[in-house]
Amino acid sequence: PYVAVMDGIVMGGGVGVSAHGSVRIVTERTRIAMPEAGIGFVPDVGGTYLLALAPGELGTHLALTAGSAGAADALLCGLADHFVPAGRLPALLDDLAESSVHDALARHVEQPPPGRLERQREWIDTCYAADTVEEILERLGTSGEPEAKEAAERITANAPTAVKATLAALRRARELGPLEAVLDQEYRSSCAALATPDLAEGIRAQVIDKDRTPHWSPATLDAVDPAAVARWFAPLGERELGLADLTPLERW
Repeated sequence: PYVAVMDGIVMGGGVGVSAHGSVRIVTERTRIAMPEAGIGFVPDVGGTYLLALAPGELGTHLALTAGSAGAADALLCGLADHFVPAGRLPALLDDLAESSVHDALARHVEQPPPGRLERQREWIDTCYAADTVEEILERLGTSGEPEAKEAAERITANAPTAVKATLAALRRARELGPLEAVLDQEYRSSCAALATPDLAEGIRAQVIDKDRTPHWSPATLDAVDPAAVARWFAPLGERELGLADLTPLERW
């Protein structure tokens, strides 16, 4: 049990060390995301577990677009529990040191500013319920919603193989059950991603050179071999992470 104060940018590994917490606090400065598809990777550190549990297809939308969620949207998606204004954090932390979590929260929790995803739920749930990335893009493009068209453009800009692997990972995570089983799957997909050129290219374009013009291989969704996606989930034999096979005591 721990309290996670998710103030500011909380992405990738930041989600992993905070969004599994017992009490997760966001502020008006919070931006939460699992943007791995934008660098040729897949959500890890339990990200696919969290996103798969989000209502409807909100998690699919965030994962495929590599989009971010503010405070209200994070609460809606189940990535956070409480909103506290950033200016109140010092007082909250002081109260946590002197009183129970319940009493401290009662003195500082407020309603967050309005988010975006609640009013977009109808087209998000409809479009992302499709079985393939191609069909999702078709639905987004024909929905008539400007925000859906923007989402399609963001998905298309991400690494094609990673986008398809991310959709598969989310769909599979819904059926796997506990977090440990999903972490085992994410370990397999992470190992597979490390062997592809897209991850290095995505990091180059987004983090190192910052030219935002990655050259993906393959460059288009229709050129992605289904067998290549399947390899992201292939058993690793003796190299398996194996968390799902451990007893609770062994996990600790």
